[in-house]
Amino acid sequence: MACASKPFRAFRRNPIALFAMTLSVVIAATFVRTPAKAQTSASGQSITVPSLPYPKSGLRQRLIADGKSIPDVDESLQADIPALYFEPNADNGTVNAPYPAVVALPDCDNHFPKAWISTLQKSGYAVLLISPPNAHPTQDYCGGGHLQTPKHGLSYWAFDAISALYYLSEQKVIDPENIAVFGYGYGAGAGQLAIYRDGHAKHYQHRFNALVGLRPQCMSEMDNFVPSLLVGVKNDPFNPPAWCHWRIDRDLKPNRQDVTFKTVESSEKVEDQTTRRQLSVETNVETVTLISDFLSRALSK
Repeated sequence: MACASKPFRAFRRNPIALFAMTLSVVIAATFVRTPAKAQTSASGQSITVPSLPYPKSGLRQRLIADGKSIPDVDESLQADIPALYFEPNADNGTVNAPYPAVVALPDCDNHFPKAWISTLQKSGYAVLLISPPNAHPTQDYCGGGHLQTPKHGLSYWAFDAISALYYLSEQKVIDPENIAVFGYGYGAGAGQLAIYRDGHAKHYQHRFNALVGLRPQCMSEMDNFVPSLLVGVKNDPFNPPAWCHWRIDRDLKPNRQDVTFKTVESSEKVEDQTTRRQLSVETNVETVTLISDFLSRALSK
C-alpha cells in the first residue's frame, strides 16, 4: 500500500484540523451549487434549436420537375439557433402540461424585455427566446444595408421562428396547437413574415396561432393566416406607426386574418426615445392588459 502523503498524515494526527477542512469543503460546495441553480432559473435553460431544412420554392420545384438545372440555395446563413427556454410559473396555481407557449423574437440588437418574459410565465405560458443575431452573426441588423452586403435578416429570422415553432411542437410538455410568436421591434417584423400567407410558413405543417408585435418594425407583408396584434408607440423614431398603417392598408386582402394596430403614448420626451432602450410604456398596465387579453383569446389554456 502506498504511504499517505505528508499533508494527510498531518491531518490524521490532528482530527480537529481534518474536520475543519471537511466542513469547509462541504460549505464551499453548497455555496457554489446554490447560485448556479438560481441563475439557471432566472435566466432560462440554455438550448440549441435545430434549424429546419430550407424549403424549395414553388418555382424551384417546377423547374426541377421540368429537368432544368438550377443553382443551389444559399445556405450560408442557415444555422442552428441559440435559445433560452422558460417554464411557466403562474401565480394563481400550478400550470398543467401541456402548456401553451410563446416564441419570443428580440430586436435587432438581440434585446427582448425581461419583464415581458416574466409576465408571460406568470400568465401560464412557456417562453422560448431565440437569438437569431447569434445564429447569423455576420449581418448588421441594426445598421444600414449595403448593396454589396445585403441584409437577409427578416427572411432568416422568420425561418428561425418557424424552426423554434417546430422545436416546441415536438416537446411533450408543450401544446403544439397553442403556440404564438411575440416579436419586439425588428423581431416583430420577422414575426409578421413568419405568419405571412405566401411566405415560409406555407411550406410547413405547423403554424403559429397568433402574433404579437411590440414596437413593431412594420417592414413585412401583412396577408396573415392567423390574427395579429401590433402595439406601436406614438412618435417612435425607430419604428414609426405610419409604416404599420401603410402596410395594413396596402395588404388588405379578402381572406386576411385580423390585424389589430394599437398606438400607446409614452410619457417620455421624444428626444429620449431616440435610442433603442426600453420605454416604460412597453410594460405598463395598459400595454400588458392589451397584449395579455389578446393572447388569452388566441391561445386556450
